[in-house]
Parts: sequence; structure tokens; C-alpha cells
Amino acid sequence: MFKILYCSDLHGSNKLYDKLISYANKHKEINAVIIGGDLCPHGVGDIEESINLQKEFIEKFLIPKLKECKKEIFLMMGNDDFRVNLKILEAEEKKGTFKLLNGTPKKIDGKKIIGYSYVSEMPFLLKDWEKLDTAESKQLTDPKEDIRTMPKEKGTIEDDMKKLGNADIYVFHCPPFQTNLDVLPNKQNVGSKAIRKFIEEKQPILTLHGHIHESVIASGEFMDKIGNTICVNPGSDYLEDILDAVIIDLDNLGMEHEMI
Repeated sequence: MFKILYCSDLHGSNKLYDKLISYANKHKEINAVIIGGDLCPHGVGDIEESINLQKEFIEKFLIPKLKECKKEIFLMMGNDDFRVNLKILEAEEKKGTFKLLNGTPKKIDGKKIIGYSYVSEMPFLLKDWEKLDTAESKQLTDPKEDIRTMPKEKGTIEDDMKKLGNADIYVFHCPPFQTNLDVLPNKQNVGSKAIRKFIEEKQPILTLHGHIHESVIASGEFMDKIGNTICVNPGSDYLEDILDAVIIDLDNLGMEHEMI
């Protein structure tokens, strides 16, 4: 039996990180923790102030807090995390504090796991981790107002999916299109068509998602299936100081949704 505790979109909530590490350490049956993006607090003030806020959070709170965890940790950035600070996480990974899910395969319980942070087009100005979904997609904001802390990468999510390596488990910050996992309160589906197509074709055993906080409430479900692949989005209630998490047994893919 190998169980993971999966969550996403903690958005810099000290209370939720405290809950996450405490819960993982308390429950012996949990072997690993995976955090699927949007690690840091929202930016405030101008761009430099916002970058420094997240940098300070990573260095002074996140890394020391994760060092308290007695379980293996996997994590990655999401669309609300400034990409310029990725180098801090890359340096810390080399010290063994956690494994960074950033496009290259890692091992978990003898299985390959790959993370992908980019999301499809959004009505938000920060574009560090946004790409057009397909060649037919259109940006939802004025490109002149884009906020980036790193140079724009070429290509679409669809292009990236063609180059992504093989794995048993994928952590995509963006959920797949037209599932229980990408539903807004108005019932609109806003996930990635390219990621859905990738899952349909590759059929990994498990994909983990986040990004759409309200999907669990809007759809009434924290999981869905695409063919034989189980897809999960625990949702996020970080503004209510509630940790939404899913405990997954990798041996039989049994799972429980927990609100902690």
C-alpha cells in the first residue's frame, strides 16, 4: 500500500500549509505529499513588490515548513506563481527538500510522474504560466497588458503535449476540458482541450489537477474518468482556511476526498 496526499492551490496560506504538513506527519499510512501548483500568495502592489513577496514566502516560510514534513514531497508552480522565482525551488530541490515537477520524469513508488504547470488562456494578466491551448485558441486579454517575469515561450499547450515524455502519473495544473474538474459556477467548462486529448491518447493511470477552485462545488465531484484514466481535482477553499485534499492509494487507485 502506497498512499499520496494530494492538494493544489494553497495560495500562500500559512494555515493550510500547517494543516497539510501536520496531517501528513500524523497519518502513518501516507507515504508522499503532492502539491499541484499555485504555491504562493497573490501579488500585491507593483510587480517588483509582488515578486519579492513571493520570493520571501518561498525562502522564509515554504521551504522551512516543507522541511518539517517526514514524507516525500513533490510540488510545482502554477499560474499564480512568478516564474522568475523558480530558480529558488530548483536550488532547493538539489538539497533534497522536495522533488520539483517541472516537465522531467521523477519516480514515486516505482512509477514515473511528470508535472506540467502551464494553463490555457485566462482572463488574468499574469502570463508566466499561460499558453494558448491550440493553434485555434485566442488570448482572452489584451497582449499589451501582459505581465511576465520571464520571456514568453513559443508554441501552444498542444505543441508541448507532443513532446511530453511518457509517465504513469501526470500532474497538470490545468484540468482537462469538459469534465467534472473544469466547471465554473455558471456551468461553463474552461479546461484544456489539448490536455484532454493527451489523456485520451496516452491513457496514464492517474492525472492530478487544480486551477479551477470551484469545480467540486459546481460539478459535485472531485474526480472523473477519461477512458481508463482517473482524473482528480480536489478544489480549493483556501479563503475559508479549509484544506481540500485527496488521499489516493496508488496500488488500487482507491481515493477519499478530505476537507481538513
